[in-house]
Amino acid sequence: MSDTTENNNSNSNNEFERINKFVEAAPQYSYNIDQYKGQICRQLPGGQEECLKLNLEYTQMFSQMQKLGFFCALPMDPTKTHMECTRV
Repeated sequence: MSDTTENNNSNSNNEFERINKFVEAAPQYSYNIDQYKGQICRQLPGGQEECLKLNLEYTQMFSQMQKLGFFCALPMDPTKTHMECTRV
């Protein structure tokens, strides 16, 4: 394996750890994955949100949220482009 591939794997693992810690801090909330901003956001009471910018592909964030026990789907509103994730 090349150094570049090893570095990419290491970076991805670090980003997965960041997602894990972010979600573990408040697993009771819903989360949104925004592919355009490359971030995952926690939906707080009062319409506020707390976001974590990540260096991952959209599909990687989606897959990791599923591994953490969340069901992710597109919202009913067709104007929304983010993925909504709720714990199952």
